[in-house]
Amino acid sequence: MRNLYLTLLVGSFLPMVLWGQQLSERSPFSETSFMWNPAMTAPYNYWEMGLNYRQEWLGFKDAPRTATIQIEYPFAPENMSLGGYFIHDSTSPITLNTAGFTYAYRIQLGRRQGLEQLSVGLNATLSHVYVNAMDLVVNDPDDELLPSGENNKMSPNIGFGLYYTSYSREAFRRSYFFAGLAVNQILPLSVILDDFGGGGNLERALHGNMIIGTRIVNGEVFIQPSAWVNFSVPSIIDSNLNVKLEVEEAFWAGLNYSTTQTVSIQGGVILHNDFTQDGTMRIGTAASYNVGQFGKFRGLGFEFYLAYRFEL
Repeated sequence: MRNLYLTLLVGSFLPMVLWGQQLSERSPFSETSFMWNPAMTAPYNYWEMGLNYRQEWLGFKDAPRTATIQIEYPFAPENMSLGGYFIHDSTSPITLNTAGFTYAYRIQLGRRQGLEQLSVGLNATLSHVYVNAMDLVVNDPDDELLPSGENNKMSPNIGFGLYYTSYSREAFRRSYFFAGLAVNQILPLSVILDDFGGGGNLERALHGNMIIGTRIVNGEVFIQPSAWVNFSVPSIIDSNLNVKLEVEEAFWAGLNYSTTQTVSIQGGVILHNDFTQDGTMRIGTAASYNVGQFGKFRGLGFEFYLAYRFEL
């Protein structure tokens, strides 16, 4: 018992280091994956611009919210693609606004052009980190280690990615295999919060991800099972299993399971009319629920997705 008291006493005077995910959660809508793996920027023969809004844990006040705007465009004759995005991620009391630029260079493999393709990608980001001490809920407001006022910091960073696909042309032409690997926040930059009583550093930590999957095409329908794994320093890992079904220029539906015990379903319609001209409008929504023991406290989550896609 004496050793227990000693441990508690010493621990109360030692500084604490906490680790957690620093990037926003990846969307279940796979079209936004290039924001986490720059090599996946417009790997096929279409460009797309869109927006997303996600609200998580509706059972909580000030629950996490994420909004994104993104565009990706392939330059086929130059064997490259460019993309850009803006992410607003709010997890009170921390708000992260990130502007990112992605570049991917396509390397054609094999003898026939447009079949096997390896993309090498780079991204550059500039993040604004905002911490508002007024949003903190505490038991002891007189604690000297609590932050005070507002903290505004800018943090640049870079990332790198690889993406392979055995076919890179029309979506419904043939079945194919794909895989990718990426790392983000390669630079371990400090983000010092000046108004913390004991000092605070939200140092950027290395994050990574990898994906593997296949698309099985049968006429105007495809089924796409895939697995996506996130990891970050020092040892935070979660995996996502996905399956998506799409009918050409009609609709799509999907199911996702995460090892965080979160299940999500998605669906959407694909509009092709005089308004969209030679492209298609994609409107989708997703709902999520944690099936673990804390699910009833977190509540449902939802996401809305809107995009315009133009085949080249």
